[in-house]
Amino acid sequence: MPIKRTILFFLLAGLVGCGPKYIQSSLPAELEKHSVQDVGLIPFIVEPSTTGEIRSGRVEKDAPQIITDQFYRQLINRHVTVTLWEGQEPSPLGGETAPLSDIQRAELIGKILKTSTVLFGSVTTFTERDGSAYGIRKPASVGITVQLIHAEDGHLLWKASYNETQKSLLEDISAFSLFFKRKGRWLTAAELSEDGVEQLMAASPWAQTKGH
Repeated sequence: MPIKRTILFFLLAGLVGCGPKYIQSSLPAELEKHSVQDVGLIPFIVEPSTTGEIRSGRVEKDAPQIITDQFYRQLINRHVTVTLWEGQEPSPLGGETAPLSDIQRAELIGKILKTSTVLFGSVTTFTERDGSAYGIRKPASVGITVQLIHAEDGHLLWKASYNETQKSLLEDISAFSLFFKRKGRWLTAAELSEDGVEQLMAASPWAQTKGH
C-alpha cells in the first residue's frame, strides 16, 4: 500500500538522522580563549591496566600507530599544523614512577615542540573482526580516549571518547544510518577506528574546518 510505503520511508529517513551515539565529548568554555590551529601530537598508547584489572577488550599490537596516523590525517585535512612527538625523553605518557601526570607531561612536551596545544590519548579496545565483510562470527570493536590541552597553562580544551562494537540491524535498528554509510559491510578494526576518529573530529574544536 502507498501509505505503508510512505510511513516506512519517513521512518527510515528519521533513523538516518539519529544513529546510535558512540561518542562522548566535552568542550570547556575556555576553548574560545585559545588557538587550536597548531598541535603537538603525542602517539597514542595502549591504556595502562591498573593492578588486578581485567581488560574489557583486546588491543592489537599495531593499534596505537594506526590510530595516531588516523588522527594525523584528520588534523591535516582540517588545515591544522601538526608536529608529531618522536622523542623518547621525557616519556610523554605512562611509567609507574613518573612524577608528572599525563597532562603535565603533555604540557611539557608541547613546550618542547613549541606548539600551543597538545593532543594525546589511549586505545582501550581494538579487536579485529572474525570473518569477512559480509559474514562474521565476531564483529570488530574499538575504544579510544583523547584529550587536548593548552601547552602554556595546562588547561584541558577537549576531552572525548569513542566506543563501538559493530552491530547488525537486527541487533540495533538505530544503527541504520551507519549501516547505510558502511554499505552493509562488517568493518575491519582499522576501518572501524577510522570511522570513529572521523566521528570524534566531528565533535572536536576543528569540527567546522574539514578540508575538501
